Amino acid sequence: MRLQRPRHLGLIALAVGIIGLIVFALLPSAVDVDVVTVRQEHLAGYVEAEGRVRYVDHYVMSLPATATLLRVQCEPGDSVRAGDVIASYLPPSLDARQRDELSARAQAAGSALREAAARLAALEPMVEQARRKQGRMRRLLEQGAVATEQHELAADALQQLDRELDAARARLAIVTHERNAALAAIRAPSGTVMTLRAPVDGVVLRRFEEQERLLPAGSPIVEIGQPDRTEIVVDVVSTDAVKITSGMPTLISGWGSESRLRAVVRRVEPAARTKVSALGIEEQRVDVILTLDTVVRVLGDNYKVDAQIMLWQLPSARTLPLAALVEQQGAWHVYVIENGRSVLRRVRMGRRTTLRAEILEGLSAGEQVVVHPPEALRDGSRVNVLRTD
Repeated sequence: MRLQRPRHLGLIALAVGIIGLIVFALLPSAVDVDVVTVRQEHLAGYVEAEGRVRYVDHYVMSLPATATLLRVQCEPGDSVRAGDVIASYLPPSLDARQRDELSARAQAAGSALREAAARLAALEPMVEQARRKQGRMRRLLEQGAVATEQHELAADALQQLDRELDAARARLAIVTHERNAALAAIRAPSGTVMTLRAPVDGVVLRRFEEQERLLPAGSPIVEIGQPDRTEIVVDVVSTDAVKITSGMPTLISGWGSESRLRAVVRRVEPAARTKVSALGIEEQRVDVILTLDTVVRVLGDNYKVDAQIMLWQLPSARTLPLAALVEQQGAWHVYVIENGRSVLRRVRMGRRTTLRAEILEGLSAGEQVVVHPPEALRDGSRVNVLRTD
């Protein structure tokens, strides 16, 4: 028996094809997206600012009395030793007023000398106590009885007191020199060549006078600094300064080498100042003082550097870019890629930096999420991944 082909089979097939095309055309097309992977990594928050190198101690050599300064031979950059002759001068014959003035200078220098000696005597036992405490902390750290941070704080305190002790000794030397210079000017006969000698080892930073001429008492001649005693002054806005505390580690870059230097926050200045930014906005700025771990002698006074002060760090955190987060109804969400579709998922965010955020709940390391979600993306949308980071 011969089967007959159903009538209108062609029309039925054509109708089915047209319906299929219409359904396919009405289906939403895949959304093109970029995808990133949730990573488990180190995360840290920084305050980045520009700073400058500053010599801790500056010594300005000045004339103790009105005199004729002879030509100054030393130049900026010259190294000097304590006791080296910096300049020479010829004191004139002193009248009663000038002699009284020099006597007053000598008395003031004597008072400053006693103050410096008292400061030095007070610091020496404090340094010794801090040294003993640091030794105890080191032994406790080896036994696992204290945290590393406590040992570091004790070491930083000892380092700061050592620097203050060095500064007190240098201060004692300079006021001793000032008193001796004033007394020598009083006792020197007319026409005797007097000298100004360097109070400490250092380098000549500035030369205020060079030619031979008559100068009044107190005229600055030469400024001396000590390259081995430097600090870094970082200028930050007050809203960042309140987050910074002593002992925070810092990375120094932008000083003329590819390598980074390590430093630590020593002090945050208590007073702010008003500064107008490049955009004409008034800002409250605060100086943060840093101490370098190692002295770099090529860094001169007032040299420019860039500083990254570490506020906090997480050794191992689940992170993703901030650009992947979407805020909806007062909570943070991300679009997770599952089986070729986007799934809107709520997450809980922890700490954040300028680019990345810590995810406390809602995601696991290795999952893929959409970054910079397009407006057309919805929960359950088919996606076409263009790029994976």
